[in-house]
Amino acid sequence: MTIFDLLKSPQYTQKPILEKLVCHVIGLTKTELFSHTDQPVTEQQFAKIQEMYERYVNNKEPLEYILGYVTFAQLQFSVSPATIIPRPETEYMIEAVREFFALQTTPHILLDVWTWSGILWVATMYYENDHILEAYLCDLSSDALIIAQKNKETLLSPEQQATTTLLHCSLLDHPTFKKIFQESNPLILVANLPYIPDEMFATNADERITKREPTMAFVWGDDGLDLYRIMFDQIITYSTPTTHITMFLEMMTWQIDILAKEYAEHFSFSEVKTFHANIRILKWIKRF
Repeated sequence: MTIFDLLKSPQYTQKPILEKLVCHVIGLTKTELFSHTDQPVTEQQFAKIQEMYERYVNNKEPLEYILGYVTFAQLQFSVSPATIIPRPETEYMIEAVREFFALQTTPHILLDVWTWSGILWVATMYYENDHILEAYLCDLSSDALIIAQKNKETLLSPEQQATTTLLHCSLLDHPTFKKIFQESNPLILVANLPYIPDEMFATNADERITKREPTMAFVWGDDGLDLYRIMFDQIITYSTPTTHITMFLEMMTWQIDILAKEYAEHFSFSEVKTFHANIRILKWIKRF
């Protein structure tokens, strides 16, 4: 069997998925795939492609989990069922952070809350290393932190790794964060916390999300904002008059007014990116 025979086989109806699996197993780029169609496919390669294809079609496993990686911000990140699969809107947050740093002259300490596979933190450090003194990332899932550690070691330089600390905790509930908020260095916090309301998730979420990805990455509370409130309260508690923190967060449009009203005394915000009508990337700043 050649690659051409495999790609043309009528039993495979999900052709784009098949092409990606062939590239992954045989070790070809998509461009190379169509210039090597006469290349033989070994029995071992065919068995692997078949097994992965059936996992996608029959078991409805996300392709990213099957491959074990995802391309995000032009970098290849490891992912697993213990981590979420990054969405396109998350790249908008990276763009917003980079635009913010373009206007800064003072290095910041980077905080990534509920980091999962380390997407936000690693991409930010990779592209904006000169603007970051240290980085601290945390997650409630120890399995997710294993994947974040892997991405740290794979994508960051030894110097960048040396200035990075992984913490196992719930949001900012760790002595290290309490100490950081007492210091004078400016902080930049990125967080893609779950914000889908319980009922909305139960009735509208795709099956590949509800059955395969960690539910706690998407839904939390009647209005989806419970974790944001906890994190905001932690920041208020830990902060001093000299604490300077800028946060980049993602949420739905109608949720903005709720938090803005509840925390008007402590934070101001501005919308910096619009993914579509329902999702916004926001910059929140602690009021002095």
